[in-house]
Amino acid sequence: MAAVEGAVRRGGKARRRGRIINDLTPMVDIAFLLVIFFMTTTLFREPQAIEISLPPKGTVETAQSNVITIYIDSLGQFSKQLSDETPVSIALDSLEPYLLTEDRKNIERQPGGADLLRQLESLEHGDVRDSLEKHIKRKISKLVILIDVHPKSLYQHMVQVMDRVQQAGMVRFSIIPHVEEAVKEPQLRRDKK
Repeated sequence: MAAVEGAVRRGGKARRRGRIINDLTPMVDIAFLLVIFFMTTTLFREPQAIEISLPPKGTVETAQSNVITIYIDSLGQFSKQLSDETPVSIALDSLEPYLLTEDRKNIERQPGGADLLRQLESLEHGDVRDSLEKHIKRKISKLVILIDVHPKSLYQHMVQVMDRVQQAGMVRFSIIPHVEEAVKEPQLRRDKK
């Protein structure tokens, strides 16, 4: 609140001088109340992160027919390679449906996989269906996704591919080191005469 001082006498003459004194205490109280209000009502969002669980040390033997390699080149273009086939270009938006299709084919090739898929399709959405689906993904499916990222590719491209792989429900994927295929140029032989 503000206060006004009254008249001051100097040299016999009464001169009225109004001096306003501002009391800032209520404004500081309001500021602290607002800070406390916003601190208690604000919801903080968890940072979005991709959970990666590392396998134990050593190598894992996998049949070549169970491996899909996704290549990310230096320009951010994607290509897929199933087994020993030649790599084929693929759009990022069609990566998830492709992985789901290949995973289903892989499950059908496994012993008892086709029966479990039929049981899964007959169940309604619920806890039993979810647990059976997790069991199929973790125990029956043998599909492994390898992500080969070029060193000059943007980090964003790798994250986009990893997001699509996780959205497709793939539980076995790995980032592998990029190996540039050595192109040997024929060396010319120069004979000195």
